[in-house]
Amino acid sequence: MLLKKYKKNDLSDINKIGVIISGLLGDILLRTPVLRALKDIYPNSKIVAITDPIGKSVLVNNNYVDDIIIIDRKKVNKFKKNINKINGILSIRAEKLDLLVNLYNGGSSHLMVALSGAKYKLGFCQNRKEYIYNIENKCAKDRLKDEQTLNNYMISIVEPLSEKQYSLKPVFDLQNIIKKETNKYLSDFNYDVNKIYTLNLASSKEDKILEYKKYLYIVEYIYEKYGFLPAVISNPGQEYIQDDFINKYLQNTSIPFITLKAMSIEEVAAIINITKFIVTPDTGLMHLAMAFENYIYTIFTYTHPIFVDPNNEKFISVYEHFDKEKLYQHQSISDKTIEKKIDSMFSKL
Repeated sequence: MLLKKYKKNDLSDINKIGVIISGLLGDILLRTPVLRALKDIYPNSKIVAITDPIGKSVLVNNNYVDDIIIIDRKKVNKFKKNINKINGILSIRAEKLDLLVNLYNGGSSHLMVALSGAKYKLGFCQNRKEYIYNIENKCAKDRLKDEQTLNNYMISIVEPLSEKQYSLKPVFDLQNIIKKETNKYLSDFNYDVNKIYTLNLASSKEDKILEYKKYLYIVEYIYEKYGFLPAVISNPGQEYIQDDFINKYLQNTSIPFITLKAMSIEEVAAIINITKFIVTPDTGLMHLAMAFENYIYTIFTYTHPIFVDPNNEKFISVYEHFDKEKLYQHQSISDKTIEKKIDSMFSKL
């Protein structure tokens, strides 16, 4: 028996909303505009985020989130993973949700929705498990995942709930005390804070990491032509990247630089917020930088920028060439392209 499909006008009794918002750092940040949109549509509702442990660090200060349920999906062993799933489903049921929105759309999330006990269930249009969801979510072909950026795809989930157009800008709220402490931390290096930029070298996928020599070329060009110096991020689990770049390359130059200590996500966000721009591969910190007003010089060595380009003049996509219809293509980025894109960014700064 098919579920009754509800439309926007049927949804007048939404007081508590659950949102499945799982994944890596960038995945979660990419989904945060949906939280802001849901709060706008249902301003008096309570929003419960259902996420991974890393999601807590992203969402703990989010002004659109009232509560967080953590479901640890790490593959320690099958028994522990299944117990975590069961406990997670029980926690969701205990919330007595009016509406559950699934932004993850994979893994065991469909099972969570099916067993949630929520009155209304919303998934993406053309969902392969459409029978689980009871809010009508039809869409034109150009609203399918492969026809638009991931940012647009994520926000499209609220289209059955509202006709308004919502911002794609990720949400990351900073505590004032963290801003003050980070400002002091940078100031203690005795460099002009207005001449510092954030440099991130690492990514969760090796295909997205630019070779050190190219990064050195970027740093040298920015310093020699524009007088800006890098604050080099230390990435948890990839600290060797910061160490190798500094010890084998940067230290052998006369360029001043800052070796950043190991930091929490919120502290890194504060660094990005304070500095003029960030140089980074396509990774989670790129999405974090989108939450602020600074420029983002993003290096695409494998993945087509069409996936994530927010159509913002402050987002500088750096790549050599992608064949038409190719979404993944290894890039050997020339010095000329690096220079051209840096000059383009500084012409707007």
